[in-house]
Amino acid sequence: MSFLSCEKCGINKVENEKKMDKLTKMSEADEIIRKLNTEQRDYLNRYFAHAPESVTGSMQVVRMPEGTTFIQEGMPVDKVYVLLKGCVSAVDYRVRETVYGFCHFNPIETFGAMEILGHMDQCRTTLATTRDSLFLKIPRDSFEKWILKDVDALQMETERIIGYLLDQSRKERLYVLLPGNERVYLILTNLYETYGKFDTYSVYMSRKDFSEVTGLSERTITRALKELEEKNLITRNGWNIVMTWNQYNKIKKLMKDQINEMGE
Repeated sequence: MSFLSCEKCGINKVENEKKMDKLTKMSEADEIIRKLNTEQRDYLNRYFAHAPESVTGSMQVVRMPEGTTFIQEGMPVDKVYVLLKGCVSAVDYRVRETVYGFCHFNPIETFGAMEILGHMDQCRTTLATTRDSLFLKIPRDSFEKWILKDVDALQMETERIIGYLLDQSRKERLYVLLPGNERVYLILTNLYETYGKFDTYSVYMSRKDFSEVTGLSERTITRALKELEEKNLITRNGWNIVMTWNQYNKIKKLMKDQINEMGE
């Protein structure tokens, strides 16, 4: 066999390996999508119905453990993530390596598309997993070229973004109207709902931590926590706050109707 023939065989082998790699990625993604519930599966099938091979072939299935910060505010928008399983939080604050944020996302959710459609080069929000999570990862170039030409997918993405922005605007208006003690209740219940996997949840938050998260004075924070402790709705050891499932439910009952509207 001549050198040219050998070289051609080598090229064909590389091309075949690339094809097999793409098929493996697609089959893995297809297998995961097939295991989703009917509503999620139908949504993704409609979303990617006209996606070209440049998109489907470049998809990667990515698994991330709980507590993984996968997007940092200010970093370049070079990829899009589609949440298939798990839960993600938009991080507003970090307290001793604990991710805190009011805004939580469940499947199916897309991250990075909003910035791309807004012609932004940098991520606007820090995002972290609050459960073991599963994503599809797509390079920005492939996603952007496709989404801007696919009318159906673009409409679905636009509807999702508008719905999210309207919902967040409503929650922010409601939050501003809350009395100080109810802002503290809201933070505690959000923390329990996000991280309270077992009956008891414990978190270290100082007056300063609470003040920066809520915008309330340290005096108001102290008064609200003291009231909860006197009612046996939390247990405190210094600034380590402990809540049980029963205490969490009782705090929820203290909230007014507008707080319940804000719940995830």
